[in-house]
Amino acid sequence: MNQGAIFQPRRLGHVNLVVADLQRSIDFYRDVCGLNLEFTESGLRAAFMGTGHTPHDVGMMERTTQARQGRDGHTQIARGAARAVNLNHIAWEMDTEAELVRAYERARAAGIAVPRTLDHQIAHSVYLKDPDGNTNEFYADTIKDWRAVLHGDVALITSTWKPGGEAPATDRRWSAEADRRPVPGAVMQPLRLSHVVLTTRSLAPMAAFYTEVAGLETVARTPGGILLRASGHPTAYQLAIVQGDAAGMHHYGFDVGGGADLDAAAGRLRSLGCLAEAPAARRLTAVDPDGFLVEFAQAGDADLAMLEDALSAA
Repeated sequence: MNQGAIFQPRRLGHVNLVVADLQRSIDFYRDVCGLNLEFTESGLRAAFMGTGHTPHDVGMMERTTQARQGRDGHTQIARGAARAVNLNHIAWEMDTEAELVRAYERARAAGIAVPRTLDHQIAHSVYLKDPDGNTNEFYADTIKDWRAVLHGDVALITSTWKPGGEAPATDRRWSAEADRRPVPGAVMQPLRLSHVVLTTRSLAPMAAFYTEVAGLETVARTPGGILLRASGHPTAYQLAIVQGDAAGMHHYGFDVGGGADLDAAAGRLRSLGCLAEAPAARRLTAVDPDGFLVEFAQAGDADLAMLEDALSAA
């Protein structure tokens, strides 16, 4: 844990994407990636899918040029904000709600802009932007049994939240053990969301944000990149930032464990037309219907040099 940082998350929680066709993406992430459809929010044209560690590993919202309203009538998605297929946000799980509120107060005291604080019924969230404009959500679970609240198609769930308006919970409400429900027949059977890879034109301010504000620990660093991890996540790193010609998400990935047959999976992905990169160094990459790259890797050591080489050759 980065003790001097504003936020100190325990693990990577999820990625949230803007997609072109919601049902097409649901089908891909269920049948190919092996994620369960946990719940949908039809009022937002959104779906949430996961491996059972958190309420979702991947959230998806169908693109729109219109504004979308939350549960209390606030503007949850501003007009035009979701007009293009893109990364919507990356989410980091805090240990307790009390820790989240203290981090929010530190951010405000440091003069850091906090554009949104939201109540998702099962979690409270604080949103910040990194120097490249990528949105980061820092959240704390507020109930332990999220499936008792969110399942099937749910009404609008999100409203505004005032951090510290009520005494925050001090106990841990995240799940220590995953309630995994493998998808029969899916090409992949991932264990957990493992990492996100961002590219940037300016590495130094991005590295400073993710260590000093987001509170991630440095695993490895070179002149061209940095690997970072949250203190409670079991994989070697959860965020890689690599110098490049553009800013944005290059790919994100899942841990599939040492027993996964990547060669057999690659054959199935190839037949479906969604194999982006054949197995190499215990990993393979699929491409989703919107062009997002999704990596499936067997757990191993973080290798920043290999990652830099792969991205420079892409």
